[in-house]
Amino acid sequence: MGPIQEAMPGLAAGTQPNGVRAALLDGARREAMARAGRLLASRPRSEKELGDRLAQAGFEPAIVEAALDRLRSLGLVNDEDFALQWIEERASRKKLSSRAVVHELRAKGVPPNVAVAALARAGVDEEAQALELAARYARRFSSKPPAEQFTRIHQALTRRGYSYEIAESAARKVLPPDGWD
Repeated sequence: MGPIQEAMPGLAAGTQPNGVRAALLDGARREAMARAGRLLASRPRSEKELGDRLAQAGFEPAIVEAALDRLRSLGLVNDEDFALQWIEERASRKKLSSRAVVHELRAKGVPPNVAVAALARAGVDEEAQALELAARYARRFSSKPPAEQFTRIHQALTRRGYSYEIAESAARKVLPPDGWD
């Protein structure tokens, strides 16, 4: 049952006089906007995330779409800006690979073409990130034999979404060459 039916129990949808229904719809849209504002205040969200949360709160699809339209027109919901911000955050702080960040964005409902375009705009240097992360792991695993250090660094990088080749290159660059005594 949506907010309109809760406001006027006993009346089925469509049986209210036009003026009453319009007022209830406007009130429900305002309530949806207020909820969306609270959600956006805590952290940026994709359009799909926000729509899903409003639908879970019991708002009718027409109210959700009206609220999303208004948020779009105000510039408060924009999947491209959200994707760019997400990429900068996750790539810089978490040192996740481009592939991992795009996967996260897709899980948040950002269309693949928007995620890839934002990734290109962000200009993330995956090799430099992998090298920085590999150096951090090298310090962590320095007490292990070189072969085990390589394996652990390589595995840690691939778990973060880096390709086999980038992980191998970064691990080799931070470890001493073979035959080092």
